[in-house]
Amino acid sequence: MYTFKRILSLMLSLLLSTSVLLSCAADKTEEAPDTDASAQTENTPAETGPALPMDDLGDADFEGASYIIGGTGARTTTAITSAELNGEVINDAQYNSARAVEERFNVKISYEDLAVDDAGTTTVIKGLVAGNDDTYAVTFNVDTDQITLALSGHYMNLKAVPQFNFDKPWWIDSTDTISLGDKAYVASSYLSYYCLYYIRVLTMNKDMAADLGIEVPYEQVFEGDWYLDDLIELASLAAIDLNGDGTMTADDQYGLTYEVLYTMQSSMGIKIIDKDKDNIPFLAFDIDRATTYLEKIENLCDNYGFYEVGYGANMFANNKSLFCYCNLREICNIIRDSEISYGYLPAPKLDEQQEDYMTVATDVYWGIPVSVAGKMDMVGTITEALSCQHFNNVRPAFFETTMKSKLAGDENDMKVLDLVAERLSIDFAFAYQKSLGSVTSLDDLYRDNIKSGNVASKYESFRSAIEQKLVTLVETFQDLP
Repeated sequence: MYTFKRILSLMLSLLLSTSVLLSCAADKTEEAPDTDASAQTENTPAETGPALPMDDLGDADFEGASYIIGGTGARTTTAITSAELNGEVINDAQYNSARAVEERFNVKISYEDLAVDDAGTTTVIKGLVAGNDDTYAVTFNVDTDQITLALSGHYMNLKAVPQFNFDKPWWIDSTDTISLGDKAYVASSYLSYYCLYYIRVLTMNKDMAADLGIEVPYEQVFEGDWYLDDLIELASLAAIDLNGDGTMTADDQYGLTYEVLYTMQSSMGIKIIDKDKDNIPFLAFDIDRATTYLEKIENLCDNYGFYEVGYGANMFANNKSLFCYCNLREICNIIRDSEISYGYLPAPKLDEQQEDYMTVATDVYWGIPVSVAGKMDMVGTITEALSCQHFNNVRPAFFETTMKSKLAGDENDMKVLDLVAERLSIDFAFAYQKSLGSVTSLDDLYRDNIKSGNVASKYESFRSAIEQKLVTLVETFQDLP
């Protein structure tokens, strides 16, 4: 006998399968001169709700061609597409999106694991290119390994693919961040939901806040007045030596649990490298702001923070901290199953000089192997269409099922999730760390034990090496096709 939950899931899947068929394909029954997808969205009557963004792709029949995605078993198996319906909303959104694209363009979409780990996947991709094997239309791997493959000529220039419209919302800013000039060889986009999975946020323990008489600072956040000093002040109220032994250990209560802080550092605008108007990287390290950041972080982490491998999620889930700085993956896998009530906040601004919040993530990038060059019309079309479908269907399914279920529909938390997703980016220096080498000694100032008093001297010791590596990186890009 079906349970109510099972019936509800099947009904939702049926509704989604109906809507997904229409979500990205433009209406071909009537042509309207001088009216594009964006204009149609703007002109949608309010009572019908906002129209979903559509792709710019026309009609095509690829005669049953195979579009196979390759990835890493430990990372991407469930994050891209699904082979069958199972009643789970994310899985079924992926399934229905792929089937809609298949029907529209007469192709067969599937996914295969290339290897069980990142290193193995890198080896397989090299072998595909060396053997001119066009089996896999798109291949995924961990961010830094994908950058290395791109720089060694294994991937196509995505900016040269005519079907890709980088102004569409499924092409998030991160893709521009990891490009140089007019070339981009790997991408972070809604082709998979990993661009959301690795978003870093602050998770706040609402139960502990209530016990401490602390209000969750949603109003501050939405007014743009949520700063690092505010986080420090709240964290200081929560740090308590529970057993009274005079030493803070894992048995005590903290203001913040965390593992790494390089994404928080970047969220506060502490960049090592920026881009000029021609999308060329240059050194942009602000010593004064980096010093200010470190002074505040030293106060927060030395006095009220607890370092824990695994993004601090276990301590937080065990009701041992007021805040946890982690990614959505840890919330899905650990915090979600805890007994506490929790909410979300963005990483705070460093100070009033910072204009807006910034969300920084790591990711699993994808690229198109150069061995696929002979069927780029099909690959470009299906990749764009599937990205559109995933943005319109998998993205909301991810937020609904993995982020909203425990929160019972808290509107403030959903607004925060929308806020951080709209400001999603990747740090250039981190992405290119294997090529830039010494840059990574500054990608997490606190972790690398750089003190606020010696930021300038530490930077000067690396500056010339970083400058030379940037020159070499730019030259490498210029030499790529």
